[in-house]
Amino acid sequence: MVLLGKKIKSLRKKSNYTQAELARQIGVAKSTIAAYENDSRQPSYDVLIKLADIFNVTIDNILLNGKETVLNVQDLTPEQQNIINALISQFKASNKCAYDLYQKNRME
Repeated sequence: MVLLGKKIKSLRKKSNYTQAELARQIGVAKSTIAAYENDSRQPSYDVLIKLADIFNVTIDNILLNGKETVLNVQDLTPEQQNIINALISQFKASNKCAYDLYQKNRME
């Protein structure tokens, strides 16, 4: 199980933020980010919400170490949202087919 601080640090580095940059976006001191990352302090609910928004992940992803990202389609029209959903479904199906083929070839 990954500790919360390690997860925050991983997300920060993946997003190419320094501790100071992330602190500025959240509205806390750089030392507070360092404390989160070394697990000597836990973020508040408000900070968790801000982190999830900044990193485009769910709070579950941060707390439970999931791998899902959030795709914000709020400002798109319903038609555009449907197109995005259809594309995601096609990509998932394509990935499954490719994985199944890989597994089949591996067994032979």
